[in-house]
Amino acid sequence: MQLPPALHSRLAGGPGAAEPLPVERDPAAGAPPFRFAARRVRFPREHEFFEDGDVLRHLYLQDVLTQVTEAPERPRVPEFTCQVAGCCQVFDSLEDYEHHYHTLHRNVCSFCRRAFPSVHLLDVHILEWHDSLFQILSERQDMYQCLVEGCAEKFKTSKDRKDHLPSHTRGRCTSIRRSSGG
Repeated sequence: MQLPPALHSRLAGGPGAAEPLPVERDPAAGAPPFRFAARRVRFPREHEFFEDGDVLRHLYLQDVLTQVTEAPERPRVPEFTCQVAGCCQVFDSLEDYEHHYHTLHRNVCSFCRRAFPSVHLLDVHILEWHDSLFQILSERQDMYQCLVEGCAEKFKTSKDRKDHLPSHTRGRCTSIRRSSGG
């Protein structure tokens, strides 16, 4: 790597080497041999004081730009349509299609064709809307499961469940089963 001429001469101690910062001797006995006097010094942007930082910044940006130009582009495929019956969504990347599929077609109720974002919510939906025994059992015991995955709470009514949900955002719910992974 070639150093800029001013930096090279400064490191070699040649002409144009940086002057040391002002230091005054303290003649008082027993005191440290030097006393530093702080003073504000302003350098123009082009001053050699900033040269090291400028060189490092230049090298850093050069490295960043090299990484950006070498970053692989997202693989593109010819436009294609979702293959699920009744869906006409068109995609130009596999990532977009996968996101669409997992969001809208993965957890679908086989009775009413409604899509859910998780298996847990799909199971709760099927139990509450399509299970013929649910209504009878809900009159005798708590059947409305919490909608938060991992929470074991069950409630007498859907309103009671709805009133419970904010406890998860405030961290008060103690019924969440925590995984014992370390």
